[in-house]
Amino acid sequence: MRSGDMALRLSVIVLVITFIVMGAGLYEVDRREKSSAETAAANFTEVEQRVQMLNNQIRILTNQSAAQMAASERLIQSLGSQMQALEARLRELEDDLRGRRIGR
Repeated sequence: MRSGDMALRLSVIVLVITFIVMGAGLYEVDRREKSSAETAAANFTEVEQRVQMLNNQIRILTNQSAAQMAASERLIQSLGSQMQALEARLRELEDDLRGRRIGR
């Protein structure tokens, strides 16, 4: 009976050690899952911040581009008006020159 008693005690010890190892393993898995979840959340937050920063940069560049286009359009209109004025002045000068030639 001594060997049976010894085998029972050894089985209990192995069982307790097995439960401890399983508990430690589950704890480690849980810790890693939490760690990876926290890491994933941190990575997601970082990506979200980068996307927001890129959105802001795109908005700024779009506004700058729109402002430059508006300034270019105003410049084109101004140059067009100046060209019309110069053409009108050129016609006046040509007409004046024709009048002088005819008057001779």
